[in-house]
Amino acid sequence: MEELLLQVGDVFPRADLRRRAKACVRGLLGPVSRKNGWQLAEYVGWLRPDGQQHLLDRAKWDVDELRDRVRRYALDGLADSGGGVLVIDETGFAKKGRASVGVARQFTGSLGGVFPCQIGVFAAWATTRGAALVDREIYLPQVWTNDRERCAAAHVPETVGFATKPRIAEKMIDRILPELPDGAWLAADEVYGRDGGFRSFAESRHLPYVVNVSSAQKVLPRPGWRRIDKLVAAADDNEWQLVEAGPSQTGSRWWQWWIRRIADPDEPVGATEQGQPWYCRWMIARRRPETPDDLDYYLAWGPADTTPEHLAHVAGARWRVEDAVKLGKHQCGLADYEVRHWHGWYRHITLSMLAAAFLAVEAATDCPDAPVPPSRRRSQKRGARGHHQSRAAHPLHRGRNPQAPRAHPPATPTRGRPGRPRTAVVTPTTTSPSRRQRASSQTPDPRTRPELQLKGLDSSRSS
Repeated sequence: MEELLLQVGDVFPRADLRRRAKACVRGLLGPVSRKNGWQLAEYVGWLRPDGQQHLLDRAKWDVDELRDRVRRYALDGLADSGGGVLVIDETGFAKKGRASVGVARQFTGSLGGVFPCQIGVFAAWATTRGAALVDREIYLPQVWTNDRERCAAAHVPETVGFATKPRIAEKMIDRILPELPDGAWLAADEVYGRDGGFRSFAESRHLPYVVNVSSAQKVLPRPGWRRIDKLVAAADDNEWQLVEAGPSQTGSRWWQWWIRRIADPDEPVGATEQGQPWYCRWMIARRRPETPDDLDYYLAWGPADTTPEHLAHVAGARWRVEDAVKLGKHQCGLADYEVRHWHGWYRHITLSMLAAAFLAVEAATDCPDAPVPPSRRRSQKRGARGHHQSRAAHPLHRGRNPQAPRAHPPATPTRGRPGRPRTAVVTPTTTSPSRRQRASSQTPDPRTRPELQLKGLDSSRSS
């Protein structure tokens, strides 16, 4: 963590901002129930959240530069020999009020319906070693972009207008594409896959993809059965093959796949046999053996020599973005912000992405079978990182596991005003019985009693 904070330290031009950013990231990684301004301030020992609010609101620092460094850190730390998959997806944040930027009644799959919420479009980088968020944009519905006074009150830049989610994703891909390694693929759900402009955008950038589409997707130019669901319904059972779609939290995911190549009239004769770098399209269907009527449909575009196993692996990698979002929300406070303005949202989300990327890279490094990228191998040769703890034994994660041993005995909190530091329980070492009775009824001042020692300090104060 110290090495990572040193790498991004010059993003914050002032020493006080660097201290606040460091405390903020440590608080996001700490065992705090809800990682908002007050609780983060209490965790790091501040009396009030003014420093945290200043960091997210009025302070001068480049959040886009921090975003780029988080992306490079994740791409380097999760690199492997098999390339990777860039996954695009959105998630919802349950928020209310007219003043919070982007809040409107809109559908979000993460909340399971139409709710007042904010929608964030995210890009995640997924490899066999792990997954981490590498870019983010907030989605502004038309009720916001059509009301410029409301946008001005939320500090939305005047140059920001309405953009659909596929157009937002294209902007992020343009930023990420120059840094992607060779062999990278793109995966996205139906929101992006059904958009023909999004697929054409990826093809124009020579970025292979596997995207979800609806059952009514038309795939053949000639008349007849052009819908993908009708073509799949006419397939024989022996045309389905059982292929692993990649790892999951419960093990491997095995599905039945139906993969057929779509004829391209512009393809030269014998291009595949001659090894020419020609790209082609596939239509894909997926189902579970126990539920053959529940189908998912995909369109794919990539090199002609791509194997069906690799197509299935890319399609299965789309779910890795949910693991990255879950890591950010559950362990790094991705959704625990209490900001209203445009720049406050981007600053909190980017700092949470930094904390989540650190956890993902550390988990990939702690894996004994995972290869070490060249940049991290140089760090280990210098001894900058030293011995790595396992993720479960890391002190920042110990508070998340109720069965894990605690580094300090639990503190006994005293009642007081919110935001004030809690008073530790003080017990004497060698006192007479009368003094021991008085010490159990009230808390003496340790400055006037040098023979007293502190016990049961709050874990947040001791860390």
